Amino acid sequence: MFKKIIAAVAMFFVLSSGATVWAAPKALEKEITKDLQQFNGRVGVYAKNLKTGKTYKFNQDEVFPAASTSKLVVALATYKYLYPKATPAKQAEYEEAIEPMIRVSDNETFKELLDEADEVKQDAFLRVEKDLRLSKTRIHDEKAFERYSYHSVTTPYEMGKVFETIYNEKYISKKQARQLKDHLANTIFQDEIPRYMQTPVLHKVGELDEVLCDVGVIQDGRDPILISFYTSTDDHEYSSDFIASVSAKLYNALRRQ
Repeated sequence: MFKKIIAAVAMFFVLSSGATVWAAPKALEKEITKDLQQFNGRVGVYAKNLKTGKTYKFNQDEVFPAASTSKLVVALATYKYLYPKATPAKQAEYEEAIEPMIRVSDNETFKELLDEADEVKQDAFLRVEKDLRLSKTRIHDEKAFERYSYHSVTTPYEMGKVFETIYNEKYISKKQARQLKDHLANTIFQDEIPRYMQTPVLHKVGELDEVLCDVGVIQDGRDPILISFYTSTDDHEYSSDFIASVSAKLYNALRRQ
């Protein structure tokens, strides 16, 4: 606990001392790369300033189990391919199921939507993957299980692309996208990307076996910074602390002065 307090204080000074950080942004990127190279396990990151287009990449195309970030694709598929032809009552059920699936990562409603897709539109997830040109992402997929021993897999880059699609409000209706963004802004999980942020964060965390991941957008009113962060290690406390601290550095490296 004491170590976490010290780390939080140190990170506060990092986040609040913009002049120091911006004096050498390239040096900060090198520091981030060094941190990632020394991670005790597998790690992949894709980060992007959605205003300027500046990116940072590290193992961004490596395949990881999607864990609960797969729920982002399930939400998009529900709105895009199940919702339009559903009755008003069924549409309300979909909306009611998506909210807890995103806000508290509820697995019961997640399973209900998976079953619904199997019954109503079996290729719904595949369609989203094709629409967004996700070549390595597979959601609720038997072939993925045969190859990776997980039914849902993705890469930091591709799940970052999914989150950017939600953020831009162009793939599904603006009303649906804004509902989804509201859920993402009000999740109960605050330990990874949001931990050291003093500004709103929309995000979806995932945790499964040795996997811990978080994908989201930090909003400071000027530069929305997308971070897609995947780790694989048997120490989740270590990986949680790592995601939180490196995300803070990524935010400072990518935002404008």
